[in-house]
Order: sequence, then C-alpha cells, then structure tokens
Amino acid sequence: MKMLFISNNWADAHQQTRLRGLAQAGFVITCLAVYRNYYPVQAAVTPIKLGKVAHANYTKRFRIYLRLFVQLWKNAPYNDYLYVYGFDLALTILIYKTISRQKTTVIYEIPDIREIFFSNNFAGKLIRKIEKIIIPHIDQLVVTSPDFISEYFTRLRKIYIKNYLVIENKIHSDQVLKDSSTHPLIDLNRKIRIGYFGVLRCPNSLSCLISLAIKNQFEIIIRGIFMPETSHFEEKIRKSGNIFYHGPYQVPESLEAIYSEADIIWAAYPFSKNETGNHRYARTNRFYESLFFKKPMILQKGTSDADKARQLGNIALEIDMNDEDQVISYLSYYLSRDYLESASTSIRNVPESHYQITTEYNNLVRCLQQKKS
Repeated sequence: MKMLFISNNWADAHQQTRLRGLAQAGFVITCLAVYRNYYPVQAAVTPIKLGKVAHANYTKRFRIYLRLFVQLWKNAPYNDYLYVYGFDLALTILIYKTISRQKTTVIYEIPDIREIFFSNNFAGKLIRKIEKIIIPHIDQLVVTSPDFISEYFTRLRKIYIKNYLVIENKIHSDQVLKDSSTHPLIDLNRKIRIGYFGVLRCPNSLSCLISLAIKNQFEIIIRGIFMPETSHFEEKIRKSGNIFYHGPYQVPESLEAIYSEADIIWAAYPFSKNETGNHRYARTNRFYESLFFKKPMILQKGTSDADKARQLGNIALEIDMNDEDQVISYLSYYLSRDYLESASTSIRNVPESHYQITTEYNNLVRCLQQKKS
C-alpha cells in the first residue's frame, strides 16, 4: 500500500505521530510538507518541501499550492492513497484529481476546525460554500473528535458524511516512554505544581496562571512554544515568581519527563467567548497525555474534553475562563493535596482504551481496502 502523505505543518506533533502510526500499519509513504516556525522535530523521513509559511498567514500560499500541484503530477499516479492535512491543500488535491482524472483515494484528516469556518463575514460564508461542495467528494474523512461529525457536520452544517473514521488524539504507547510501575506521591514539602504544556496560544490561560502564581499558593511549570498572540507573556513570566518557563520540548521523547514535573495539568482548550466553534468540539492532546501519565486535569467548562471527563469520573476540575477572578478563587479553594490524591486514584481506574490507540489503524486499513475491492 503506497501513500503520499501531505502535511500542512511538518513539525506538528500530531501529524508526526500519525505518520509513524501509518508507517507501522504497513503503508509505504512518501511525504510532501509545508514548514512553519514550530517545535524542533525528529522525523524518520525527509519530506519534499513545499515551502514555509507563517502562522495564520493565508496571503502568501499560492506558490505552495503550485508546488503541491507539480508534486502531485509527479508522485500521485504511483500511490494508492493521498493522506492530507489542511482544507486548502485538500481542495488543491481535489482540483488535481478532477483535472488528471486519477482514481487515487483521498483521505482528509481534520484535527481542528479553523475559526474562519464559523465566521459570518464574506470569507467565512465563501469557505463554507466551498466546504459543502468538496467534503462529499472526499473518499475517506478522518476526524479526531466524534463531535466534528455529530455536532459540526451533521447538526450545524447539514452535511451528511458517509465515509468517516474517528481516530482520537490517543497515545501511541509504543512511541511514548512511561515507567508504569511507579505513581509518585505528591511532595508535601513544596507547593502544588500546575503544568501547562504544548502550543501556548491561549492568552486567558496564561493570564489565569500568572494570577495563580501571584497568590503564592501554587507553582506553575510551562513548557512549549508561544504563538504571536501570546508572545508578550514570555517576558511577564520571566518577571513573575512561582511561574517558570522551561522552553520547548520534543514529542514524544520528552513527554514523560515534563509530565513528571507537575501534579495537575492545565488541559483547558484555548478559550473563546463564542457560543459555537472549534473550542466546543475539539479534543486536546493534553487530555489523553494526562490520562496516560495519571495526572488530574483542569478543563474549560462546556468543551468536549470536560464532557468526557465527567463521564470518566472524578479526574478533573472544571473552570470557566469567562471570569478569571472566579477561576482563581475556585482553584485556590478546591485544588488541594486531598483532591489530587482522590483524583489520582480515579484516573488509575480509567480503562486504557480511553486514552491509548487500540484498533484504529486496523479499522482504517480495512475501510480503505474495502474501497479498493
């Protein structure tokens, strides 16, 4: 099974994890990739570079689309499957497929739904019209949250999806180191440590964490990379006590080390005041990583992660970042060592199937083979 893997962000940890999983499932893969300023990455393969873009900069991508088109003419006929990230790249592939009349199967994965798809301006309305046309032409849709199908496509967009598969951001246990024999006790000689790890794109989260640090009740450990909208927080953190920024890290190599630093994980999805949007449906990597490393979580009320946590038991504290003062007072009161001991016990009883990959890739292979037969 030959596959052309088209990445819209080569250094994205999720896409690298998916690439390794597909390779282990038996696909022989050639990669095309867009580069961005992101985490350092150690990939097993060297991709054909399509270009480099800045975050959220959509005005300078025409050359990338042209390069993708050229590479598709060169490589697509020799591959059974095209696995793509990014709506714009998926659209380019469907245009190529229409012009070339190639029968290659297109697999489009949606790890997040960009905010432009919820916008009421002209660009938002236009892209939704395009979405309604092209999504039915995707051979196989892969989503990381079941809410993307039930809530976004079916309920909100009235687009019926026939061929889809949910592959959540669960842990690939063969890719992540973990000493499963130990569950370290909370150190009574220091403050409770809250860890915030990943792409640091939420101003509300960072503001809340700085306020918590100022109260001198908790220590805050931050690892990851700042986005343009949060870059000014780096200087604020350097000047604040009880909050420490330890720089970027590598996934999956560094996960065990960074999760061992914290007692509870700030896993709240980037906050938005909007009633609907990606923040309501998406599932964060930190949710699954926290379960894997047996760490309780702090989650944003009204999100898919918070709903799932409630189903699994006493494993998370829910906050509402609409009111920062309320968040600070709530966590100052409820986030105690007694709570952490209780939540840690609950997390240890969560079945592995809720946070580790099991049969998902086998299911994908079976779906694709059925299309070929």
